[in-house]
Amino acid sequence: MPLYLSIVVPLYNEEESVEKLLAGILEVTKQFDFAYEIIFIDDGSKDNTWAIIEQLKETTPQLKAIKFRRNYGQTSAMVAGFDYAQGRIIITMDGDLQNDPSDIPLLLAKLEEGYDIVSGWRRDRKDHFSRVFPSKIANNIISWTTGVRLHDYGCSLKIYRSECVKSLKAYGEMHRFLPALASMTGAKVAEVPVKHHPRKYGVSKYGFERIPKVFSDIFALNLIIRFSSMPLKGFAICSLPFLLLTALFSILSFFAWSYQWTSGKALFFFIATALSGMSVVHLIALGVLGELVVGTSDLSHTRLSEITKKSIEANSEDLDCRSENVNALSKVRLSDLVLNGQDSNEG
Repeated sequence: MPLYLSIVVPLYNEEESVEKLLAGILEVTKQFDFAYEIIFIDDGSKDNTWAIIEQLKETTPQLKAIKFRRNYGQTSAMVAGFDYAQGRIIITMDGDLQNDPSDIPLLLAKLEEGYDIVSGWRRDRKDHFSRVFPSKIANNIISWTTGVRLHDYGCSLKIYRSECVKSLKAYGEMHRFLPALASMTGAKVAEVPVKHHPRKYGVSKYGFERIPKVFSDIFALNLIIRFSSMPLKGFAICSLPFLLLTALFSILSFFAWSYQWTSGKALFFFIATALSGMSVVHLIALGVLGELVVGTSDLSHTRLSEITKKSIEANSEDLDCRSENVNALSKVRLSDLVLNGQDSNEG
């Protein structure tokens, strides 16, 4: 039986949680009537997480695992899980027991309504205010800049159709942007409220140092999506403020020289005009160079293939009938040409 569902779980120093997490997942999967797999990714844990996974594998045939030599981050762990997954549907979730496996059927039911990605929304989030408040700001910024309105981009409990997520190239902290990236290829995205539990074991792997990374990834995401295939446009937009400054300083320089303003002002405005103008020229030149790079380089990591929703193919019988009609029509036209040729010769 082909695999239908893959459950991908990144883990980092979760020795106290991993056994309970697997038990919770197995309890939910008892109601499934399809084949599934569970993929644990040990993201370079320094505790006994991997040893516990090896023990659990002996009694759980559905369990698979990947071990990183060092800590690469949650995004890299998820991408490795996507590459390793064989199911048509892929679910991701955290390994710290804050996501509840009992919400998996809820996500599956929503996906079956015709969506390609369903994201969890931790409406009643059980985290400290220092994590919740920056997260809300980031969610609003991501929703505004990408056009994909979600309340909780940071929730790891998500479900994807494999063809929607396997083609995406994520790095840094961009796993939270996967719904936005996939939506730009035609994927339909939905959101459902899910349960969220307080952390029982260990400490959070995220702190205030994550905030600059998130905002830098938001900036990088918009650059990739909007300007990776047309860098000249991006640099031209960046040059607009300097173009306005060039016009302003040139006007001030003209008036300062014409009306003999205070000594030195005309020279100052002239130099400011020249510097602003040089900035415009440099940015446009960089845009032209960017266009040359795009035209000669392999930028497949920035091109997201469109998702084919449905396809309609003609029946073989219809194709045979069409080919017979085409052949008959060509014979008729050929005979007409022969007759016309004979008539012209006789004339």
